[in-house]
Amino acid sequence: MLRVHELTRRFGSLLALDRVSFEVQKGAIHGLIGPNGSGKTTFFNLATGFLAPTSGQVLWHGAPVSGRAPHAISRLGIARTFQNTSNYASLTARENLVMASRNQMRSSALSRLLHLGPARREEAAQELRAEALLDRFGMRELADVRAADLPGGTQKILGVAIALATGPELLMLDEPLAGLNPAEKAQLMRILRMIRDEGLTLLLIEHDMKAIMQTCDRITVLSYGTLLAEGTPAEISRDPATIAAYLGSEAA
Repeated sequence: MLRVHELTRRFGSLLALDRVSFEVQKGAIHGLIGPNGSGKTTFFNLATGFLAPTSGQVLWHGAPVSGRAPHAISRLGIARTFQNTSNYASLTARENLVMASRNQMRSSALSRLLHLGPARREEAAQELRAEALLDRFGMRELADVRAADLPGGTQKILGVAIALATGPELLMLDEPLAGLNPAEKAQLMRILRMIRDEGLTLLLIEHDMKAIMQTCDRITVLSYGTLLAEGTPAEISRDPATIAAYLGSEAA
């Protein structure tokens, strides 16, 4: 589905990623872990068009996407969140979800401008999708609250819902559990497993090793820009190089 081949990115003399290759399988929850500075977010930025690779390729269903603009990659079916909040602060939770779903509109600009039938039907469907996401993410009572006024943890959950509203095949989440309390973490991981079971593919950057080990089907480990290890959670938890570089006592 998503394949990375010899992906390299330099920032001047700094080698952020060094010939990294791995593949994300359709229908999996794939974890991307490693110490701070290992190149995880750089990889996300390369895969979603916010950075161009120095060399190597990111392939989506076998076709290269490197060099495409972020909005073009999003239209192909790849959505992402960021470490900080991923929303329009001045819009309500509902408005954020409706805005995100505009990514899927197929009616012409003229049809939308004149509010013709095809555009009206699409807009109605998007509003229904937003309502369904509010229910799924437990945010019904917060639907009309501005995103800026939501608690930090709730904003992170809204960011995941916004990414899902774009209708992706692959959902890339950059530290989705950071800042969440234990109940919020459990709620969000239940939702992620549910949408995986419905056919969505997920790629997670996350430092919560308990969540990663309990949720992911496969894990890729980066260390200082290089591919350190790859395997199932059980394999990664026993890998000596990964334990030495990152997991430590958390692997026990």
